[in-house]
Formats: sequence, C-alpha cells, structure tokens
Amino acid sequence: MRRILDNLYRIAGAISGICIVIICVTILVRVTGRWFGVVIPSSGDIAGYLLAASSFLALAYSFRSGSHIRVSLFLQKLTPNALIFVERTVLVLASVLVSYLSYQLTFMVWESWEFEEVTHGYIPMPLWVVQVPVAFGSAIFAISVIDTTVRHFLGLEMIPKSEEEELAEAGPIDLKMNGVEQGATK
Repeated sequence: MRRILDNLYRIAGAISGICIVIICVTILVRVTGRWFGVVIPSSGDIAGYLLAASSFLALAYSFRSGSHIRVSLFLQKLTPNALIFVERTVLVLASVLVSYLSYQLTFMVWESWEFEEVTHGYIPMPLWVVQVPVAFGSAIFAISVIDTTVRHFLGLEMIPKSEEEELAEAGPIDLKMNGVEQGATK
C-alpha cells in the first residue's frame, strides 16, 4: 500500500510538471503566432486552466517531500513531546480542512457537469473538464495528509522536512577546510 500511495503522489507531481511544460509551449506558440499575425484563441484561458491543474496536482507531492512552508523557527523551540502534540494537532486539523476542500471541489465539478456549464473564453469548453484536475489534485492531497496523519499517530513518521530544515537542525557548519579557514587571506 505504501508503494501505491507514494507512486500516486509522484505521478500527480509528474502530471503537474507536464502541465507546466504545456503552459510554456502554449505561451510560446501564442507569442510566436503574434509575430506572424496568427491569433491563437483562448490560449490565455488554457494556460490558466493548466496552471490551476498544475498547482493542485503538485500539492501532495510537495507535501510528502517537505516542500510546504513550515514555521520551523517556532518548532525548533518546542520540546520533543510538545512538538509531537503540535504536529498531531496540525495534521488532524489539516486532514479535516483538506478533506472538506476536496469534497467541495468535487461537488463543484458535479454541479458544473449537471448544469452543463461552459467556460467563458473564445472557445467554450465544458467547465467540468477544466475543473476535474483541480478536484483530483485536492483529493490526492487529502489522501496524502490523512496518510501522514495516520502514520504520525502510529509513530512511523514525522511531518516531512525540507532539505533546508534538515541542514539547519544538523548542527553548526564547520567552515574550516584542511586546517585553513575559508575566506582567510595571507
């Protein structure tokens, strides 16, 4: 199960990256088209939809890799027991909030499909089609937060830390190299 969930987070992150590449290509084609007097209809709208999809699909991957912003300055001052209590409280609250967000976004997609709403751009597209990646990304994010919460309560892992946090907690950095202090001149 662990491998399936980790692969799900990685795949969502990869799709997010692909969306960013498609945004770049779309904007490049739009700009190049202007040089030749060709208008690419709804390219700005499509780039916006892809940006929303990319943002939400990247949430789970970035959370699991420790890329989300944490208030580590505050957390460093806590005792180990207080840190565990704060992290568990935050994880439970985050699980509830992200699950509710996921539910609401999924409901929004269903309503758009039921009422046959379309986008307002030059090229009308079914609105639910552009909303599905956002709802899907939020659902994967909810799964990742709940997964982390359960694993935290079972004592299997703490909230993932960024590389910077791990370096900061590793201790002081030795600036001496081969007995000579860096930056020193003779």
